[in-house]
Amino acid sequence: MSGEDSSSNNGDIVIEAADELSSQQDHYQDPGNIYYALTPDAAPGEQLHDTNKWKKTSFGNEKLRTGKFTKEESDIIRQAVEEYCSVRNISVARLCSECDHRPELKGAWTQIAKSLPHRSVQSVYRHGLRQLHPFKRGAWSLEERELLLDMVTRIGKKWSVISAKINRSADSCRDKYREMDETFVKGRWKDEETERFKKLIREHLQADPDADIKELGKMVEQEGIKIAWSVISKCMVNRSRLSCFKKWQKMTGIYSPSDQDFAPVADHHDYHKMVSIKDEKNEPALAAATTASAAAIAAGIVNSESDLDVILLSDLAESNVSRSSEVDWDSLRVENAQERWQMIIEEFQSNTTDDSVLAMALSEIAQHILDQKTSAQRAAETVEAVDLPAPESLHHREG
Repeated sequence: MSGEDSSSNNGDIVIEAADELSSQQDHYQDPGNIYYALTPDAAPGEQLHDTNKWKKTSFGNEKLRTGKFTKEESDIIRQAVEEYCSVRNISVARLCSECDHRPELKGAWTQIAKSLPHRSVQSVYRHGLRQLHPFKRGAWSLEERELLLDMVTRIGKKWSVISAKINRSADSCRDKYREMDETFVKGRWKDEETERFKKLIREHLQADPDADIKELGKMVEQEGIKIAWSVISKCMVNRSRLSCFKKWQKMTGIYSPSDQDFAPVADHHDYHKMVSIKDEKNEPALAAATTASAAAIAAGIVNSESDLDVILLSDLAESNVSRSSEVDWDSLRVENAQERWQMIIEEFQSNTTDDSVLAMALSEIAQHILDQKTSAQRAAETVEAVDLPAPESLHHREG
């Protein structure tokens, strides 16, 4: 892995760990990496000691110092950062803004912290960012809080991405969201909550009091109506906008614009009933279809195998999973989803020189490839006037 500090060659083993900067729920990885360190003279493979170099230190025998950094310490950190960036030919701004999600920058702050062996890597990292990165500080405005909630609703707890958008540190974004989220109820919805939610949705859409929620979902999707989830959340009082949005998805069964036409198939023998004929000349092909995907193409719901890739990528991008083992492949809307995903990845690898994308979470990889494909589709629409289905998800249309 290029750009990795020299300690990665001395038997240091990167492990997944949870501390105040990292949790499984947040899918947040610290830029300094978490290590279990070998004893100073140990060779790779020898006994490991439970020493967390991120929160503690193993760079010397001095007593770990806490508290305010002195001017001398601040100058040492600044110089160490500048030297690190100079040797690797990267900017200080890039180190500070990308170190938490770029594989080639992992381990950077572990290396930099060696300049202050009596301080933990964590404290050096935080102090260094405060010094060198122009993050906004102070009280959060109402607009910032709304943007934070909106982005968590849209993309999940991807703090590094949210940080760049809001211009607050990833720590600050995570802590503010947790502070705001503590007031909300989590878990299973009570019947009375669900009924109140339905009532609010109908009122918000100015629909009949007895209107079917699934039918309202189709109307919202087809007409591109934006539901103000912040308003719904406030009226629910104890449910977050993300919780309300997920409840809406579950009740309507609509997760992207094509869902009302191409629903998950419970009985694979009934897929002909799941699609509507958009062109009568396609009726023979529909009758001969042996899979739901083939039926969808025949009916004109999707135009090609490429569109099925878009459907699969949309589902994976919305899944917020990190690894392939976390995906329930059988529940996805495209047959042989796992095999199709592998083919998509192989095609991507053969057409790119940026392998760093593959180090991201699976849902982020899917979103990256989806963005590429939909950009190409838009270009085709411009040049060839091809009418392709809109790939954007409901996440990007609400709020």
